[in-house]
Amino acid sequence: MKILHIAAHLGGGAGKAISGIAIQGQQFFKDTHRILLLQQPEKTVYVQECWRNGVEVSNWNDNLVLLGWADVVVVSWWNHPVMARFLRELPPLEVPLVLWCHVNGCHYPMLPAVFAEEFDRILFTSPYSLENSLWTQAERLRIREKFEIVWGMGQFAPEEMIPKGDYKNRDMFTVGYVGTLNYGKIHPNFAAYCKEAYSRIPNIKFVLAGDQDAVLEQEIRSAGLAERATFTGFVSDAPALMRTFDVFGYLLNPEHYGTTENVLLEAMACGLPVIALRQNVEQYIIPPEAGALVEDAAEYVQQLETLWKDPVKRRKMGHCARACVIERYDGRKNAKNFRIACRSAASARERAHSFTFLGDSPWEWFLHFLDERNRALLETARELDDLFARDALRKCSPILREKRKSSLRHFAAIYPQDEILQRFDSLLKE
Repeated sequence: MKILHIAAHLGGGAGKAISGIAIQGQQFFKDTHRILLLQQPEKTVYVQECWRNGVEVSNWNDNLVLLGWADVVVVSWWNHPVMARFLRELPPLEVPLVLWCHVNGCHYPMLPAVFAEEFDRILFTSPYSLENSLWTQAERLRIREKFEIVWGMGQFAPEEMIPKGDYKNRDMFTVGYVGTLNYGKIHPNFAAYCKEAYSRIPNIKFVLAGDQDAVLEQEIRSAGLAERATFTGFVSDAPALMRTFDVFGYLLNPEHYGTTENVLLEAMACGLPVIALRQNVEQYIIPPEAGALVEDAAEYVQQLETLWKDPVKRRKMGHCARACVIERYDGRKNAKNFRIACRSAASARERAHSFTFLGDSPWEWFLHFLDERNRALLETARELDDLFARDALRKCSPILREKRKSSLRHFAAIYPQDEILQRFDSLLKE
């Protein structure tokens, strides 16, 4: 089978997922995978990995011939601005289309049913995606008939990861986090949670790994935790750092866009007990025996305090976490599920796919994937003068104000000709 992947780029978690499934598809099942990128890649780690393993990667040049080469076309989607333009400008083609959604779709970027149903098969990277509040019951039932879970884990092999060996108490009790450190992903009260933990656990230390964020660092200092928190910046060997943690504390924004959560899987494979909020995709990843899902700061601190006092329980939970990940996240099975979905799409009744419903301007493309609250705020802001428009923008979800991550500012950067986007971008900069 010939499978063509279309993606904005091969960076970050999506790059890991796409390159991994393409390499595994060729190795395990002898299919031919090719990857078509809509942007010149800024990071080439996964591009090089593909080439080393015989997977061709090329850049889109408006040549539709390559689309006709494939038995099935897989669109990797996280609402990147260039993907919106690609789909909108795509002429109606009778080629089997598979949607691989690399965000959960229940928060921005939202996954509307009308968009999902335009594809012959739908791949989710978390069961949580089926809880989408935008869908009617009828839409949910139709989507359930043609979806498959394909983890966005790349060539992750948890059984090959070195587990933590020492769970003894030491001078400092280390609670670690690895991942995105801005408020589009991390919990808005993260510093308050840490401060509450420090009030109960006097020798606690927080180690936060990821690209540094000035706002979060300032809030940690304002909470009086400057001496208790270490910001490592990006680390090249995250598992080695994780094995120095006592607990993996994963406090994410209730509206975060994440899905497979690879760093969480890595922490569990390292044998760490994990504590996260009872929400979103986390509730589908962490079983009770591997950690704790909590409701609020008080419960979070209570669980930390229990684990601080009980190294035996930390070891037991850590071992359970590792066993769970090894059993559930099997690379060959994941690649097989991907292939089954592609074969199903290839055998579906041929029909012409069209995405004209997205609208005609970048502003409309951006609006299409918002929830009702954020859409109402932005449409209201359009009619207001700058002073009141700024206030409306402050009330929007934090992810919309980021520089990247398919945010309003990201769309504005890609489409400088769109006057509405440019006005909002200017207000956000101010």
